[in-house]
Amino acid sequence: MDIVKLSRELMYEQTQKNKAPAWRLTELSILKGKELARKYNENERLILTSLYLAHTVFSPIWAGDIQKNHTKLSSEFAKKYLEEWKVSSNEQKIILNAIEAHHNQIRTETKIAEIVKNAECFKFVTLEGSLIWLHELGLRQVEYEEAKEKVIKKMEQKRKLLTLEDCIKEAEINCQEIKKLFS
Repeated sequence: MDIVKLSRELMYEQTQKNKAPAWRLTELSILKGKELARKYNENERLILTSLYLAHTVFSPIWAGDIQKNHTKLSSEFAKKYLEEWKVSSNEQKIILNAIEAHHNQIRTETKIAEIVKNAECFKFVTLEGSLIWLHELGLRQVEYEEAKEKVIKKMEQKRKLLTLEDCIKEAEINCQEIKKLFS
């Protein structure tokens, strides 16, 4: 089974149902995940599957209970699909850890999980990701000044979670551009 394709389809369906996160943000994390998988010679299939499944349970409500707990909720939701898709127990363990660890609430157990965390966070420390997030907040009827504050807050939050040196360096440059744009 092509678990990347299946997880992508599931995530797209869940994004439509949940009204969040913005699909283009998901695709930004996927692009970064592919780049990092190649750079670190890690299993791209597991990285992309983890990235797609990381937000299968989500909500557009800023800092609501679902958003706060989406890593555990998404892991629990994804587990039944991974079993249905007959993913090996070892691969399930890697994927589920990557999902649960992408916000530093638990420890990453593999380089794959570390890459997933960095790829997931990186989308908010890019100019493109910041503009997508600003647009998404506008669609949610957030006033412009408040939306700008939330873009910067999210950028800072995600920048602090980065652990891969090349991601940290690139984020520093990007964050300066983002701050300049929104000041």
